[in-house]
Parts: sequence; C-alpha cells; structure tokens
Amino acid sequence: MTIERYPWLNDALNAHENISFPSSLIIEGELGLAKRKLANYFAQKLLCSEALSPCGECNSCNYFLAGSHPDFCFLDHDSCSSVLHSYSKAKKDDLTSKKIEGIRALNEFMGMTNSVSVQRVAVIFEAHLMNINSQNALLKTLEELPTNKYIFIISNQRKYFLPTIYSRSNLISINNPDQITLNQWILDQGYIDFSVLNFAPDSTPLEIERLINNEMADQYADITQKLNSYCLGSITTPDLIKFYKDTNISFEDKINSIILFLKTCIGINQDFYKSHPYITAIQNFQIDSMNASDLIEELVEYQYQLNKVPSLNEQIGLNHFFYKMKGLFN
Repeated sequence: MTIERYPWLNDALNAHENISFPSSLIIEGELGLAKRKLANYFAQKLLCSEALSPCGECNSCNYFLAGSHPDFCFLDHDSCSSVLHSYSKAKKDDLTSKKIEGIRALNEFMGMTNSVSVQRVAVIFEAHLMNINSQNALLKTLEELPTNKYIFIISNQRKYFLPTIYSRSNLISINNPDQITLNQWILDQGYIDFSVLNFAPDSTPLEIERLINNEMADQYADITQKLNSYCLGSITTPDLIKFYKDTNISFEDKINSIILFLKTCIGINQDFYKSHPYITAIQNFQIDSMNASDLIEELVEYQYQLNKVPSLNEQIGLNHFFYKMKGLFN
C-alpha cells in the first residue's frame, strides 16, 4: 500500500508502529483525508504473518490485497465484504454501515474462530451513518471483544458516537494538513498548475485531487469571483442568476457554494482564515457576522426543504438569497 503518499498520516502511523493495537480504534476526520487508506493499512498490518508488516508478500497479505481474506471484513455505506453474507439472512442491501443488520453480521463474524491469521479485523467505514440502535448493537461486541479481535470505526464526523463507545476505544483524530504541506503535496502529485488558492479554505487533499481529476478545479474560483463581484456591486442580480443557471452543478451545490462563500467571509472577518485573493469585498465592507450566520442557517434550512420538495423553484430561491447576501455588504 502506498501509505507514504499521505504525509499527514505520519503521526498516526508512528503512534502505531508496533503490532500492539487497541481492540477498538476510532479514526475521525473530514472527508478526503485518506482515513480509509489508514484503516486498511492497519488491518493488513495486523493480519500479516511477517514480523515487518505489512510485507505485501505473505499468503495473508496476498489474501488481503485480493479482497478475499477470511479474517477480514468491512461495512460501507452501500456494501460489505462478501464474507458477511454468510453471517446474515438479511438482504444484501441491508448489510451496510447504516443499517443494524450490517452491524449484527459484523458482530457474528467477530465471534468466530480465526481461519488464516492470528488476528481478525473488521472495519466500519462511514460509521457516522450508524443510528443509535446500530451503535448499541456494536457496543455489546466492544464490551466483550475476544482476544486478537480488532474493530476499526471510521467516521467523517467528530464526536458522533455514544460516550460508551468512545470509552471503550482509542481515538485517532486526523486533521487537514497546513497550507505549506498541502501545497507541497499538490506539487508532488504532479498538479503543477494548482495551489490551495484554487480551492475553498479547509479543502482536504483528496477532495482537491477529485476536483482536479474531474476538471472541476476552476469551479470554486469562478463561483467565488462572481459572488465577490456581486457583493462589490460590479454585476447585477440577473447577471448572477444567469451565471448560476449556466453553471453545471446541482441546485443543492449552488446553495452550498453560497454557504461556503459566507462562511469564508465570516472566517476572514474574524481572522480565522487569512485574506483570500478571490474575496475582496470583505476588505471594502464590514459585514455583521451574526446576520451572516443567520443567513447561513436559513440556507441550510432551505437545503433541507429542497431534499423534501425537489421541485422548489431555483430562480426564485437564488433571487431571494442573493438579495439577502447583498444586504450584508453595505
């Protein structure tokens, strides 16, 4: 595994350099920080039969890399290891990290005798999708986890789980790398035409890579510059609505872009973020952070309603929020 490609994981790797792992490990952090890679690396390390693990060459590593290790399973938001199908009579679609049937199958798997390796490992990806019932079902297994059995819990949200799950687990919190590290990483991947300034503040490395590879790297700059021009009075509301209408993203993403712009303005205003070359309106106007926060809450509520009623009129919605946003910059 090319875990070295993700230098911001070094602290976690160094802390678990030896084979001594906690039986339950929670890995938290924003989407796009390679938490999945870290969990899989740890899993292969535990399952490897060689002292310097993961060796990538022993039978255990070969099984793991082929996706067929009998002592390893995972749950994802929409799938699971094929081995879990034999531990549950539930439909395949129910064996996921967001349904209790998936957690119950994983619990059954962890209670069985090891087949190939000394250790047995289960990983729950996107564990932040677990509801309270699923968490309670998992908790019963964590309370009585047999020797040489390990469960890794991977979450895109921090402090999401029951306190009793945290009390029975070790925690690794993965933070976004600083701008210098992130800029160097972008260059190391061969993206010489890009830097952190091309993306939203706090964008994670793998999210940046996804945008570049999908030819969406210029989208943040284009939208932010248009919103900034609007707040400066350089373009009209109809001009901005036409720009958004011609932009090939979903209505929900359009609302997200307004939220992100306002959050960045608040961050700059409160010295949480450095000044940004695409956002100059904040230098000309002193916005009220409280009013901006209220508008963000209204936008979030609108998003919720949009998911319930997808037929909401896009132009009317954008027109309403643009006028409110413009009112902040006076």
